[in-house]
Amino acid sequence: MELLRQTWITLKADKTRSLLTMFGIAWGLICLILMNAAGEGMWVAQKEKARALGQNIMIVWGGITGKGMEGSRAGRTIRLTLEDYYLLKARATYLQRLSPEIGRYLPVRSDLNHGTFRVHGVYPDYMIMRTIEVRAGGRIINEGDNTSARRVCILGDEVKDQLFGGEPAVGKAIVIAGLPYLVIGDLVPKDQNSNYAGPDAKMIYVPFHALARDFPLPQAAEGKHQLSNLILQPRSEELGEAAELQVRRILARAKGFDPLDEDALPVWNTVTQAKFIHRIFSSLQIFLGAVAVVTLILGGVGVSNIMLLSVQERTREIGVARAVGATARRIMAQFFAESMALTFLAGTAGILIGWGLCALLNRLPRIDFFAGMIVTPGIGLAAFGFLAAVGILASIYPAFTASTVDPIEALRYE
Repeated sequence: MELLRQTWITLKADKTRSLLTMFGIAWGLICLILMNAAGEGMWVAQKEKARALGQNIMIVWGGITGKGMEGSRAGRTIRLTLEDYYLLKARATYLQRLSPEIGRYLPVRSDLNHGTFRVHGVYPDYMIMRTIEVRAGGRIINEGDNTSARRVCILGDEVKDQLFGGEPAVGKAIVIAGLPYLVIGDLVPKDQNSNYAGPDAKMIYVPFHALARDFPLPQAAEGKHQLSNLILQPRSEELGEAAELQVRRILARAKGFDPLDEDALPVWNTVTQAKFIHRIFSSLQIFLGAVAVVTLILGGVGVSNIMLLSVQERTREIGVARAVGATARRIMAQFFAESMALTFLAGTAGILIGWGLCALLNRLPRIDFFAGMIVTPGIGLAAFGFLAAVGILASIYPAFTASTVDPIEALRYE
């Protein structure tokens, strides 16, 4: 307790120097928190945007071969069919879910309004993979709807607004190209910045087999039903690249093209894309954190220099203390405590100011591609960890220097 009291008296004796010394430490921690919170906010926003498109999905289209194979030439059209879906379902062991998809632009009307919209026929797994979420009171397409080819549908929020205005849509009927469909749900609005056939808000979703029966698919060259695309989901993020290669090999064997021919089978693999983006944001956070740590280290150097100056100025005081019985360990503890007190007072102020600034910035209107200043527990632990390390390193040398002052020479010091 006496040691702490003496430390407080010493720090108060030169308030200006103490405050200037503390500023470097506080500024370093403010930078560390703000930079990492900003990086985390950008990464979370990117994940939310990616989730609007789907959860770790691959979108596969038919293409045109860019390489020749034995018995076939380059430039051959590859079309996806419903049989390809069944083939992948049976053989693609790295896939967790999959759905065929067909899309048609069809005239649609309700009792209040009409328009032409893109109607998509999908399997129930599509609802999960594409994060299709409906408002309270509605439901998504289930297995019974698909196997029985029920005429039910889910409306995108913009479609619902156009056809029904502010009135509820669930439980009401619409007419799609002359056939009645029951509305079972309307989408929760999505903040969607990427898509492959248009935003979900402008879509109508129906069971695959209902659309295939009511509006027959065009026939592919081999006489099989043609798909617009396939939606696939690997069993895990780690299997993203392996799952894509497996799909290419299975379909290449069935259709006679080179499995490494990306033109023959274009694939938008959001799993590998997400990994790439995550590496970018991780590198950005490491860079921003390194800048803040350098600032914090410079603050620690400032503390060490100020304490060394204090040792020089208080040389006679140290000599008197040693003359009346203070041990070298006691002197070392005194200066170590002063350095640590400076560091932790400055660090605590910096952390509180950093968190406070994050809270203030989060009150501002939200901008696109930024989820706000997000301070994670990891940032807090890192801040305290760096603070402790800098405090200890900045305190050891001045404290050791003070403890090694010769008492006789110190008493002669002017």
